Amino acid sequence: MKRSSLSTRLYRRVLMLLAITGLAMGAILYSVASVEIGRSSDAQLVNASRLLYMMMQDELTAGVMVARSNDLAGKADPLLSAEEKKAFRASYDWCMFAVFWKGQPVAQSSWGAPVELVPRQPGLHDFTALGERWRSYGLPGRDPRLLVVVAERDAMREFSIGPVVRRLVLPLFLLLTAAMVILWWTLRKSLSEVERLAATLNARTLADLMPLVPEDWSRDLGPLIVALNKLFARLEQAYELEQAFTDDVAHELRTPLAAIRAQAQLLRKTAPQPIVEDVNRLLAVVKRANDLVDGMLTLARLNATAVSVRSVDIHALVADVVAEALINLPPDEIEFTVLPEHVVRWTCDPASLQIALAAVIHNAVRHAREGGQVDIAIIRTSDHLVVTIGDRGPGVPAEDRDRLLRRFERGAAPSSGSGLGLSIAVKAMTLARGSIELLDRQDGPGLLVVLTLPAAR
Repeated sequence: MKRSSLSTRLYRRVLMLLAITGLAMGAILYSVASVEIGRSSDAQLVNASRLLYMMMQDELTAGVMVARSNDLAGKADPLLSAEEKKAFRASYDWCMFAVFWKGQPVAQSSWGAPVELVPRQPGLHDFTALGERWRSYGLPGRDPRLLVVVAERDAMREFSIGPVVRRLVLPLFLLLTAAMVILWWTLRKSLSEVERLAATLNARTLADLMPLVPEDWSRDLGPLIVALNKLFARLEQAYELEQAFTDDVAHELRTPLAAIRAQAQLLRKTAPQPIVEDVNRLLAVVKRANDLVDGMLTLARLNATAVSVRSVDIHALVADVVAEALINLPPDEIEFTVLPEHVVRWTCDPASLQIALAAVIHNAVRHAREGGQVDIAIIRTSDHLVVTIGDRGPGVPAEDRDRLLRRFERGAAPSSGSGLGLSIAVKAMTLARGSIELLDRQDGPGLLVVLTLPAAR
């Protein structure tokens, strides 16, 4: 399963915290809005009851003066005219009202809850009518026997909360959205140092174990930089021990192999004919052992090689390697062709490429004796340099090609060498940030080795 990145995991955790914070803020805003809407609605009930009481002042004064000893309930004229009821409803269309004299209703609205269910006490009260919750306010008159009650449904209050909450939630949502975007950008910006460190390490070659400079990196990466530098130091020490061991073994083997070769050559001159064939086989084994020692020294030199990238003439580099190979060959035994015959410049590590070319050309010479021809082509494109080395030998079966690129793997031919040649080429091309591929020649029998170098970054 593919693991998420560090920035994604951090973002998810902080995003969850933001979501919880947003929900908590939303709940708090809803609670505050509910309380404020309730207070505002209660204040409107008080104002409505006072307005209603003022509308009835003339009727109340006249009625009391005329019928001081009689109940107001017996008053012939209504306390509120139709015009006054219409004006009240125009101002407070969501409210109902009822007027009580000595606890008995003497005036009421034609809408709203039944007057029998309306509380008949001064102050704020909650009650249920017609399956709904109501809120009422009772205003006592100057005469304590008079009570003016105004009521509204709780649903009206909840309906009023909705727009307020939406006006508050929208800015909160926009704020959280902006915070999420800024948070993601900040995390990516903060972790760009980690990406830069990864790119720096990825750009290094196997031989580049120079310590990182702590001052070039942020303080947060300080412990990681120190740990990496310690790792580089241990790897460098391990490489040095390996190289020293390889050098010592190779040099120690050279002396006895040279002595065996000298003795075998002397024996071949004086030995009878039946023993000469055995001596020749012995010399072939000694030559293979010498090739193995040379390969070990080349690998040790590769491990110790510091990659130095610069612009070089690839044609001249190939010509030098071919000239070195011709020194050890009898005249006219192998024919070399190098195309094109002009300067081809490319930016790369010339030391690694030269080692790879020498290993591949040496392998081609060993297998091209039957055809006596090695063809080398240099192909340059905008982003790659390709060098092909083809021989006229028996070739390599497709199923054996990957195996022959590993150390100490040899082909089936009797002339196969130490098994290090192509693996040395692989190691050198890896150091040069290139690749090696084994193919069949398209123009006849033989093996075609393709060395590819990308453009320098």
